[in-house]
Amino acid sequence: MAFKKFPIAAYACPETAPLQPFQQHEAEITQGQISLKNVTVSFQRRHQKVTAVENVNLDIKAGEFVALLGASGCGKSTLLNAIAGIVKPTEGSIWIDHQQVTEPNPACGVVFQHHSLFPWMTVLQNVSFGPKMLGFPAARSVGMQFLTLVGLEKFKNYYPSMLSGGMQQRVGIARALATQPPVLLMDEPFGALDAQTRSIMQEELLKIWTTFKTTVVFVTHDIDEAIFLSDRICIMRSTPGSIKEEVMVDLDRPRLPDVMLTEQYIKVRKKVLAAIRQESLKSFNHQSH
Repeated sequence: MAFKKFPIAAYACPETAPLQPFQQHEAEITQGQISLKNVTVSFQRRHQKVTAVENVNLDIKAGEFVALLGASGCGKSTLLNAIAGIVKPTEGSIWIDHQQVTEPNPACGVVFQHHSLFPWMTVLQNVSFGPKMLGFPAARSVGMQFLTLVGLEKFKNYYPSMLSGGMQQRVGIARALATQPPVLLMDEPFGALDAQTRSIMQEELLKIWTTFKTTVVFVTHDIDEAIFLSDRICIMRSTPGSIKEEVMVDLDRPRLPDVMLTEQYIKVRKKVLAAIRQESLKSFNHQSH
């Protein structure tokens, strides 16, 4: 599957040079379109068929930031893994830029809740690994540029175990972006962080997204996180998971935390809360029996 790359000049700069990000105008964003057509994912569990996701139809525009919001166990992560090619749909199909997804591929960068960094590699080696495997020229230089992007260039020779949770996730984001995928899939990447670090990471993610305009699909169960980050929120029903409702987030960008005090934010939050509360109660009652 073809995927976008930034100008070759970006690879040639030495490690000490400042990052020169490639910025795209909205009209130029052509890669990263995602289409889910009648997607159902079922698993066999103890001789019983369990349907995690059922008949999902969803179109995501190139460069759009979409949040999948729902209660625990509603199939958000399963759906994300299907888009990534990690899980195969039982029925239906998934397409990225008109190419059907049948296996994991470099069109998708993935960031999980718990970092998946190689513990035996330094921070720089982790971030450079993807570009090196894909044959990018000057992979080490690419890695340094993306470490600079997340403000961790001074920690290039550290190992993941030497970093805080927030720093590990920043390295994870840098590693996912270093291959310049048109799609970035994020599965509750800030869920394990304390509230203050989480807030800072959300702001940093928006800065990065504003610069590169990668299509982002972001899984969360946090209403405020979904509203603050996304252009559109897809609220999922409880098991089996499906799209209950889509809410457009008509808030100006760039966004800072004080947007949460605005009347428009509160209006969107009330709408999302009303939609998700019903599904959360269903999930709670189902688990109680």
